[in-house]
Amino acid sequence: MKILFLTNLYPPYVRGGAEYLGTQVVEELVRQGHQVAVVTSVPWRSVKKLKPELREEGGVEVYRFYPLNLYHYLTASKLLYPVRFLWQLINLWNPHTSHVIKKIVQQFKPELAISFNLMGLGFNVPRVLAVLKISHIHVLHDVQLLHPSGLFMWGESHRTLPMKIYQAITSWLFAPVKTVVSPSSWLLQEHIRAGLFTKAEQKVLPNPVPPFLALAHTKTTEAPLQLLFVGQFEIHKGVFWLVETIKQELKQRNFVLHLVALGQKPRVTELKALVAEDKRFVIHDIISQTEIDELYQSSHLSVIPSLCYENSPTAITKSLSAGTPVLAVNLGGIPELIIEDKTGWLYSPGDRADFAQKLSWCLKHPAELLQAGLIGSRVFADRTLEKYASDL
Repeated sequence: MKILFLTNLYPPYVRGGAEYLGTQVVEELVRQGHQVAVVTSVPWRSVKKLKPELREEGGVEVYRFYPLNLYHYLTASKLLYPVRFLWQLINLWNPHTSHVIKKIVQQFKPELAISFNLMGLGFNVPRVLAVLKISHIHVLHDVQLLHPSGLFMWGESHRTLPMKIYQAITSWLFAPVKTVVSPSSWLLQEHIRAGLFTKAEQKVLPNPVPPFLALAHTKTTEAPLQLLFVGQFEIHKGVFWLVETIKQELKQRNFVLHLVALGQKPRVTELKALVAEDKRFVIHDIISQTEIDELYQSSHLSVIPSLCYENSPTAITKSLSAGTPVLAVNLGGIPELIIEDKTGWLYSPGDRADFAQKLSWCLKHPAELLQAGLIGSRVFADRTLEKYASDL
């Protein structure tokens, strides 16, 4: 089958787990015999980037172009609100993207379109595909269709009047989608509650996990225990909250917490200043994917301290697949991934005392951590990339 795969970012341009998953899905679809063409964005370099440039990358046809707007998606955090507001208006209906998609469809002639993230390409893509009579599957990863930031922060209302207007617009734009796929029931229900995808076929398809060889049986219970945080060094990911809480609430020193940065790293200096001379923290701002995978396998516990509602964090699925249990915030779709007291532990959002108490317990019970890791690796054993791509 000829499949058009649309995503706002594609390596080497990444922000988090969704981009890595998209790459893996594309590669698996090709391995299964499908002909896949990727349509993705590229930062501004020159006027030439307005036209799609076709290159073959690992057996995949990749069309890269700069969607005409005020700036590229990756630079949004550096700009003032009025500029970002205008960018969002253009993103809702980007005529340049419409023109490019039509040309690519005429050239590639796909039988099916699969979209991951369209923020930055243009939310009018589903309407364009409908006019071209291309069947369309949209895969959800966050709340970008419900909130322009793509984030629901804990403790903040996301049903304000401006958000209801925004959701009404995105509901109309994405109405032509034939099938919507969500990694978690929570995320799917949030969209349905807001009026999106009510007429589409709705599927919950948990994200696949990598085929790690769980190494829990090779880990020792001797101090220092290895803890792990993998994610963006941003406020909403909770990494600053995590360091502050440990420094304020935890006196134990029988561990080392590895802080691994994903995507852009604008706050590395700020985080290093917060860590200061505390030897319990090790910051990895320059690290390969292979080294990150090794940390997943060798760690005793992964920590997910997000201050926003998460869908299906890749850090959780990778950790459990690698035989590493998880201590995570009880928000969004996270509870769907963890069997309480068997593969991990949940704490109340923003509750420093609850987090510190549960982390302290984990540090005092390393044998239980090893057992939880073994259970987690078995639970996720059947979530293969091959099965995910076939089901998709």
